[in-house]
Order: sequence, then structure tokens, then C-alpha cells
Amino acid sequence: MPHGVAIHHAGITPEDRATVEKTYLEGQLSVICCTSTLAVGVNLPCHMVIIKGTVAFDDGGRMQELSDLDILQMMGRAGRPQFDTSAIAIIMTTMQKIETYKKMVSGREILESK
Repeated sequence: MPHGVAIHHAGITPEDRATVEKTYLEGQLSVICCTSTLAVGVNLPCHMVIIKGTVAFDDGGRMQELSDLDILQMMGRAGRPQFDTSAIAIIMTTMQKIETYKKMVSGREILESK
């Protein structure tokens, strides 16, 4: 944290997670490396989101492609209108999935909740 970089994941204490969130909002942090813990329920707007990989372990320990809604939720951290006029989202995925994500972010893919 002294260099403006912190981590945020379910394995650290709630107090440490709160400290990371608070110092980020105060402008003392520039980068947070995190799991999806910041994707849902925490309002931490940013300019750039990098999604390093589109698969994760499911409850059964199997690798599973993240849902489109999960990806969009993570991307939604970037470019909040009240804070920014532009944003960047980078999705790192396999070659086979590139077109899927291009369609999704361009609005050409129909999303349905389950």
C-alpha cells in the first residue's frame, strides 16, 4: 500500500478489505489487484478494469467460464458517469473466446439472465 498498490480478496480480513476500499476512495491507492470481491456490492469506481482470465473455479472445483453478466458487472466498475467521461476495460481470454467478448461489449450479443 505505501506504493499505491493493494490487494483485495475474500481471504483477507474484513477490516483490511475496508482499509483498501477507504484508501482507494481517498486517492491514496492507484491500483487494486483483486478477485471478483469488488465486482458486486462495492461501489469503487475506476477508470480502467483489467479482467485477467475469463474462467474460474466453480463450487465443485471445476474450471468454468464466467457468465456474461459477471464479466459485464466487472467491466461496469470502469467509467462511472459521475466520476469519469471515458473508461477502459481489458478482457484477457483465450483466442477461441475473443469474438464472443467482442460481440458482448459491442451490444451485438443478446444477454439473458438465468
